[in-house]
Amino acid sequence: CILRYLKGSVDLGLEYKKNDNFFLTGYSDSDHAGNIDDRKSTSGFVFFMGSGPISWGSKKQHFISHSSIEVEYHSVGEAICEAIWLRRILEGLGIPQDKLTTMYVDNEGVLKLVHNPVFHERTKHIEVQ
Repeated sequence: CILRYLKGSVDLGLEYKKNDNFFLTGYSDSDHAGNIDDRKSTSGFVFFMGSGPISWGSKKQHFISHSSIEVEYHSVGEAICEAIWLRRILEGLGIPQDKLTTMYVDNEGVLKLVHNPVFHERTKHIEVQ
């Protein structure tokens, strides 16, 4: 079974092109209560440097969220932790990160919350978690 897979996928792989762009770009996304058994959400992220991905991850969140904003907010938080770690590694390898890392998120409510993190009645429970 494994050999058949390897034979059929020998031409598949990640492709990295020579590129002067050594800056990180990240994408974060999640579903809201996507698991039909326990209603927990799944979060994921991917980071690109140049033309190809260098880090990615996906995991089921350990709590049941009240809203899609809450799920996306936690997802972005996990992705930002990964971005900080990646930036430190790249700096250690002599690849300076002179620009801020750009993060793409597809939830307008999260963007508003991140840019204006004041007390919000509908999101105050997020800080407790």
